[in-house]
Amino acid sequence: MQNKQKWWVYINGYRVAETKSIGYKWVYYRTSEYSRYRKIKRSEWDKACLSTLAEQQEKLDIINKARELGISNTKKSRKKFGWTYKTFQEIKLEVTSYV
Repeated sequence: MQNKQKWWVYINGYRVAETKSIGYKWVYYRTSEYSRYRKIKRSEWDKACLSTLAEQQEKLDIINKARELGISNTKKSRKKFGWTYKTFQEIKLEVTSYV
């Protein structure tokens, strides 16, 4: 059995998709282990594909680690409401510097 690549996509909601082939014109994907492969245009796939599943899992691990360490995801600002959200890179830097 081949090891097929898994992606984090937005097709009718956020979900994990497994691809059989990614061509220049079509992409064959499925969203569950027991479903059939479906065909989608490559241009639509490029818009729907957010990241690989490994990259998404790494982001979730870092965000969960920040929550465990008590690192806030907001920072002070001089704007009207006095706070803004931190970028993922800022949170990642704080988590790696803390450990």
